Amino acid sequence: MKTKCSSPSAPCSTTSASFASAPSSPCPRGPKGFAARARYSHEPCSALFVEEQLSGWPLDAGSLRRLVLKHHGPELHDELLVSLADRLSANERAEAEGDTEGARGRAETTLRTVLSRVQWDGRSAEGPRYHTLRALSFEEDALFPHPEMAGSAAAYRALWQDFAAEMARVPRGDVVTLLALLHKYTWAIPSDTRRDIVPDISLYHHLKTTAAIAACLVREGLAEDEVRTLYDALTRLFKKEPLTPREAALLERPLCALVKGDISGTQDFLYLLTSSGAARGLRGRSFYLQLLTEVIAHWLLRRFALPPVNLLFAGGGHFYLLLPYQETVRQLDGLRQEIARKLWAAHRGDLFLTVDFVPVAARDFLEEEAGGNAFATKWDEVSRRVGERKQRKWADLGPEAMHENLFTARQAGTTAADTCQVCHNEGTLEVEEGVRKCQHCRGFEDLGKRLRQPTHLVLFTVAESEPPPHGDWRHALRAFGAEAWLVQADEAVPRPTGATAATVYVLDTVAFLSEEVVQRFRWGDLPVSYDFRLLAGATPLKRGDNGEEVIAEFSDLAKASQGVEWLGVLRMDVDSLGEVFRRGLGKEATISRMSTLSESLRLFFEAWVPRVCREYNSFSRGKEDTLYLIYAGGDDLFLVGAWSVLPEVARRLRDDFRRFVGGDHVTLSGGIAIEHQKFPLYQLANNAKDTLDNAKYAKALRRPDGRGQRRPVLPANAARLGAVCGSGAVEREAPGHAAKRRGSPAARFSDAPFGDLRPVRGKRQVSAAAAAPGTGHPGADRRGHSVRPLALAPGVPAEPLWRALPGAQRHHRGARTGDPARVPGADRPPARARTLGRPTDKGGIGHG
Repeated sequence: MKTKCSSPSAPCSTTSASFASAPSSPCPRGPKGFAARARYSHEPCSALFVEEQLSGWPLDAGSLRRLVLKHHGPELHDELLVSLADRLSANERAEAEGDTEGARGRAETTLRTVLSRVQWDGRSAEGPRYHTLRALSFEEDALFPHPEMAGSAAAYRALWQDFAAEMARVPRGDVVTLLALLHKYTWAIPSDTRRDIVPDISLYHHLKTTAAIAACLVREGLAEDEVRTLYDALTRLFKKEPLTPREAALLERPLCALVKGDISGTQDFLYLLTSSGAARGLRGRSFYLQLLTEVIAHWLLRRFALPPVNLLFAGGGHFYLLLPYQETVRQLDGLRQEIARKLWAAHRGDLFLTVDFVPVAARDFLEEEAGGNAFATKWDEVSRRVGERKQRKWADLGPEAMHENLFTARQAGTTAADTCQVCHNEGTLEVEEGVRKCQHCRGFEDLGKRLRQPTHLVLFTVAESEPPPHGDWRHALRAFGAEAWLVQADEAVPRPTGATAATVYVLDTVAFLSEEVVQRFRWGDLPVSYDFRLLAGATPLKRGDNGEEVIAEFSDLAKASQGVEWLGVLRMDVDSLGEVFRRGLGKEATISRMSTLSESLRLFFEAWVPRVCREYNSFSRGKEDTLYLIYAGGDDLFLVGAWSVLPEVARRLRDDFRRFVGGDHVTLSGGIAIEHQKFPLYQLANNAKDTLDNAKYAKALRRPDGRGQRRPVLPANAARLGAVCGSGAVEREAPGHAAKRRGSPAARFSDAPFGDLRPVRGKRQVSAAAAAPGTGHPGADRRGHSVRPLALAPGVPAEPLWRALPGAQRHHRGARTGDPARVPGADRPPARARTLGRPTDKGGIGHG
């Protein structure tokens, strides 16, 4: 436990005033004797916090106080373990020649966003960006950084006062709630404020990763002399002194295992649905995947008897855990088989979890300039291991189970009446509103309905049970010892039979320790923890037949479009995220920075993207809702809505992301697919993915080398539409024809949303050339036939998107462009797939 001194400009004294007697003091003054036993000024504050705030907790307060006092000057074995974990976490406090000032630092120091430090592919941020020194909030002023560093002793003092007030409501011994409180109040505090340190590591992530490493070190059972040797080896590395053979060997000895879990089959699970009831169940399926990912991650932590700090990240259908190495080697194979068996029983092969790990030695935690390997290399290595293991899908079931489940013939339904009309699987079928649905689809529809306006999520820890033959999503979670309740306002939640603990999450707010929450969610003697989480959703509503509010169907979204009533899908994600993690932080890719970077991206996608989407839904203001945010998390999003709204949303998100990261060094790509409302959702999702891939390919051509990029293949009936919104845009033609053409500066998106439109031979297809609007530069269709572009002249106000498209989209063989008003079928909807090509630094949508 480490508490930052709330007044970085003044050291703690040794008088006997306390936190409780002087809560408004810039720096609480430690009892006599604390400062004499400490090395730096923040250690007495931490010791006093343990003595006063953790009194009555089921722990050895004396030993804990000693550990925080001595973690920069360790002597005993447990002190060495804590100090070693602290140094491996960020390697920013190597104790070679420390001074008495220590990490006292400057009062004006605030957290510099790690995204503004990313440099790769010859690009960097426009300048440093800093977070406001305040408690976590999902408001714009808190999420988006500022170019000025504007901290103060008063800001630290106010933050401390609020933290101390809420600390009094933390249940005694509840690590989960304490961790959530630290997340809320230390997320924007730099872990080091010394003048020669770039303050880009969040104190919260430094504390969390230090605790995770310490938990692994304790479980590895290192001998006292081995710990001392490792500690001395780090000091020698810092001083650039030669290592002894034993020191070098211990630095290479695996201490931890970086474990990654990745759920496969999510695309078909989410999108391989018919239009009947798809909208109602899709959001429920997406949320279930998030729950399943987290539930399995915590199930693994319980199997290893580790605290929640060892979960480094969970989102986007995958998770990362830091586990003790030796125990992982012994147990993981058996746990893989158990996970595979449970998932097969629950989903019959629709979903599969791939789990693998890589060993992590002490040297792997260190920055390269400190003689280490940089933790980013392990992050990349475990991803590759998981990718390779996916090629042996279901091997974890074991030979006998594989033979029985995969290679034994089974009698299936022989008519359409035997299958679900939504997901086309078998099961316990019932007809609802004229649609035949299985138990899974009914369950996901119910879950989707409860996701409309929930206030809390309660996760109970229950006894594990095998999924029944025709169970639903609730049975799948119970297989991993969890039961979930989405709670509406004023709704009572019963205590499940056999529940041993509960965690109550408030949704889309950080007010998780209010008196109302603590008093409302109690179940007798059941231990209850409190936390917060983001729901990351925007659900469209409409008025039902009986006047009630119900979830809008895809057909309702299509009808809300301007112009033709078609549906659209927008998919966006961060470009080359693996490279950003692997190379973006260069030699400084420590585990603390990696954790801080993951959290930053998560806040944008899970907190900000839903907020933007909700602005486009107007049901509460007497108009029609237009957007359905199916998923946003990790580094990507999936959005279904009225097609005419999607390009504007994509541009808004691209501009906001650029502002969030502070430049064009980390970018987004987007792809839009447009089709009739009854078009299969999975194909619409695939088309959007194709256009997203094509947009990334266009961006790759702009790189200095431009080599080694594989051109994505689009469906034969899909066309590309690039948003040419800046200079140097590129359109890549089919192999053998007009390989690459560069355009001159074009108008911004607000003036000419599509720049140069040109037809492609064939029905309902259109592509975008890279010529500047109004230049009349000839293009070429995919067979190399010359065509004349249909341009929007600079300076001429652009027509709305839904009017600009149709006139250029329906051309038969041999036709040439002309006046849109004279083109047959000008009232027909646009082509099926559109690519949001990457604008350059002049602005626009798609890549940033």
